[in-house]
Amino acid sequence: MSPNALPARPRLAAHVLARRHVVGDEERVILHDLRSGQLLQLGPREWVLLSAADGTRDVEGIVIAAAREGAPARVPAAEAFFAQLHAAGLLGAEDAGEGASPWTPSGPAGAASPASPAAPALDPGEGDPRERPLEVLPDFSLHCDGSGSCCRIYASILFDPEEAARARALRPEVLGGGARHERAFTPERGTWPCAASVVAMRDGRCAYLEGEGSEARCSLHAIGGPEAKPLGCRTFPTSFIDDGESIRVSVAAECACVLASAGRPGGAPLIDPRLRARRDLDERIDVARLPDRAEVAPGATAARAELVAWSRRLAAAAPPPDVAAGLSSLAAAVEAEGLTGGAIARFERPDPLAPAALAPWLAALHERAARRAREDAAWRSERDLARKATQWIAAATFALAEPDLLAALLLSPAPAPDRERFYLRAALHGHRLLGALPLSLALRDRAARLVVARALPLVCAEAGVADPACAEPIALVEAALRGHGLDAYAADVARAS
Repeated sequence: MSPNALPARPRLAAHVLARRHVVGDEERVILHDLRSGQLLQLGPREWVLLSAADGTRDVEGIVIAAAREGAPARVPAAEAFFAQLHAAGLLGAEDAGEGASPWTPSGPAGAASPASPAAPALDPGEGDPRERPLEVLPDFSLHCDGSGSCCRIYASILFDPEEAARARALRPEVLGGGARHERAFTPERGTWPCAASVVAMRDGRCAYLEGEGSEARCSLHAIGGPEAKPLGCRTFPTSFIDDGESIRVSVAAECACVLASAGRPGGAPLIDPRLRARRDLDERIDVARLPDRAEVAPGATAARAELVAWSRRLAAAAPPPDVAAGLSSLAAAVEAEGLTGGAIARFERPDPLAPAALAPWLAALHERAARRAREDAAWRSERDLARKATQWIAAATFALAEPDLLAALLLSPAPAPDRERFYLRAALHGHRLLGALPLSLALRDRAARLVVARALPLVCAEAGVADPACAEPIALVEAALRGHGLDAYAADVARAS
C-alpha cells in the first residue's frame, strides 16, 4: 500500500487524543495531535463516525456501525472525511494494537504512562528497588478544601475500566453514561479499545463535579466515598520518584490547597503512614525514575548520586531573601562551576534579579500562552478555568514586557515568600527540577514562573476575578503550564539561545 493511501481499516493514531467537551448545551470532540500540536474540532456525528474506526472495520463497515448509532453517512463522504484525517497525519496503521500500552495513573492532569511491571527491574549494585524506603516530604499534611479546583484545570482525567464502570453505576444520569460507556468517556488514546478512558468535561470541569465556586464537590466522592474516585484523583497531588536511594514522596504545587496547607499541621498525610517501602504501594502508581546521568548545564552532565546529594545540600541551605533571585543566581553559578558548594552559596546570597535576563523567558511564555488563548477561544467555554488561566498568564506576561513594570515588581518584596520557599522545598524533595531541561535552565524556568505568579494577582484584580483557584497564583501557574503544554516555552528559550 502506498504510504499516502488511506488505510484499508483506518483508526485514529495513538498520538492523537480525542476529548469530549460539553460547552453550554453544545457537544464537541477535540482531537489533540501530540506530535504537531494541531487541534481539530469535530461535531457529535463526525465523532460517531470516527469512533467506529477502531482498526477492525473498512470504511463501508464504519458507515454501517455509525448508522446503527444514529449517524448515517454515505461511503464516498466517509472516505473523503478519513482521507482528510489521513492527510493531516491523524490516522494510524491498520493494526489496532500498535502503540497501545498498559496504563497507570499520573494524576488528574497527565496523559497515561506505561505501567511499571509488578516487579521493577533490578538495578545492579543498588539492591531490589521494591525494598527502597518511602521518603515522604517532611512537615507537610494536606488540607483539601474540596472545592474542586483540580477538577477544573486539567485537560484529561483518567479512569481504568473498573473505575469507569463504578462511576457510571453511581451516577448513571451523567451524560447518559449509565448503560453507554462511550457517552461519558473517550479512549485515552486513539479510537481502539484501550485500558484507560477519559471522562468528558462540562465547561472545562470533570462531568462528575457538581456545584459552583467554594461549594463545588466531586459527586463520586459524595456518593461512594473517596474510594469511588479514580486512583489518579485519590493520589493527587502526591508524586513518587525513585532516585536510587529511596522513593521520594512529594507534592505537586498545582492546587491552591497545597500552598494553603504549607505550615498548617493536622491535615491528611500524603500517603498512609503504614506504607514503608515501594513494595507497599499500589502497583498501578507510576513511580518515575531518575536517569543514571542528567544534564547539569548545556553540554555538562552529572551522575544521579551526585545530583541527589547536591539536592539534599540545597534543601538544607538557608533560604534566600528572594527565592526567584536565588534560583536565577544558582543557575548562573551551576553553569559556571557545576555542583559545588560555591554555587549553593550564590543561592543563599543571590544577586538581584535582572529584568534583561528574565525578558526572553517571559516573552517566550507570552507567545505560548497567547497562542493557546486564541485556540481556546474557538472552542472552550467562557467559564472554563483552563481558558481563563491561560488568558491571565498571557496578560501577565504581556504586562511584564514593560521594563519599568518588571523592574518595579522585582524591586518589591515577594508577596508570599513562605509559599515560594515551600514551592522550592517540595520541588527539591520530589526532584522536580530534574527533567527534560538541563538543571541550570530548569532553575531559570522556575524563577520566571515565580515572577509571573507575582504578577497574576494584579491581572486578576484588574479583571475583577473572584475564583478560588486564584487564591494561590503559584499553583495556578504550575497547573496551567504542565496541564496544557505551556511549559514547552522553556524549550523554546533553550533553542533560541
